[in-house]
This record gives sequence, structure tokens and C-alpha cells, in this order.
Amino acid sequence: MGISLSWVAVEALPANEVLTRLSLGGTAKSCAYPFKGVASHTLPGNWFLVGAARCDHRIANAASMTALSRGCRAIACAIEEHVNFASTELWEDGARVWHVQHQGDEDSENITSEGQLPQRFHELLATVEPENSEDLDGHFHMDIPLILAKEVAGFRHDESSPEFDGVPFEELTDLQAKSSWWKPWK
Repeated sequence: MGISLSWVAVEALPANEVLTRLSLGGTAKSCAYPFKGVASHTLPGNWFLVGAARCDHRIANAASMTALSRGCRAIACAIEEHVNFASTELWEDGARVWHVQHQGDEDSENITSEGQLPQRFHELLATVEPENSEDLDGHFHMDIPLILAKEVAGFRHDESSPEFDGVPFEELTDLQAKSSWWKPWK
């Protein structure tokens, strides 16, 4: 089946401010990865991670990233493994700097990009393995957004790390008002 995940990481912004900007609240309940719902985790290097067990969760949409990246740097990543999809974008001071996306259900070598791309993107693209490669040390088109996200924030959803894995995630609650149009009797 595969992982379906959205995650954002913010540099040098206190965790409570990250949650406020995303309309999320802490629960003081811990959970393991992979998790259901929304959860947070402190990352090395002064980064704070919020993840949601859905590829298209609102935490990584443009409105959230605009608010989240005001006065700081933030990265958003979306993964839908069962259709070979990965997307990463870097935001600074409320504006998107660059975006890289692979949509493998359209074409196994599909990759789109825009913005002020890091030089590393071009290096990764030049050394990508063909889809039928058996080189397990190489990388494929889908890996490019994931590698870029890890190089910025230090997290990749499908890699383990002793310092990271030893600390549980915190479950979060969504504080954003829910629409009740479908329940007129409430």
C-alpha cells in the first residue's frame, strides 16, 4: 500500500508558535511513527516537524505555508507512495522560494520544478538512475524531492535515525473550525 503523508518543518520558531500558526494544539499524548492523524516532533538543528497522515493535508497548503514561514524558513513535503508521488517546497518570509515534484503515475521519469532551485537539484537530476536500475545505492526521480527536503530539515519519512527514533511523536489536535453544513440539525 505505502505511506501517505504531508509534513512541514520550520526552522528557529518555537513549537507553540508553529502550532498556533497551523491552528493545532498539543495533547501531551505520545505516538509512534507511522501515526494516524497529526503529530509533531523536534528535529536536530533547531527544526520542528509537524506531520499528517494524509498527502493532501492542509498543513502543507499555500495558505498554511505563507503563515508558517513569516519571519523564518519552512519546508513542506507530500508523499503518496502508492502512486509514486513526492513533492517538496521551500518557503521563506511568507513566499515560496522553490518547488520540486515527481508524479510517477504519469511518467516514471516525470519531474517538475520552479523557482530558485538549489544547485543540489541539478546534481541529483544529472545522476538519477533509470527506472529499471537495480543500483540500490543510487536514487530515482521520486527520491529527488525527498533528498532535498532531508538536506534542508534533516528528515526523510522512510529513513531511520537512532536519535530521532528514540523519541516519540506528540499527537496533535486540529483547532480549526470544522464546517457543519452537512449537519443542519446541529
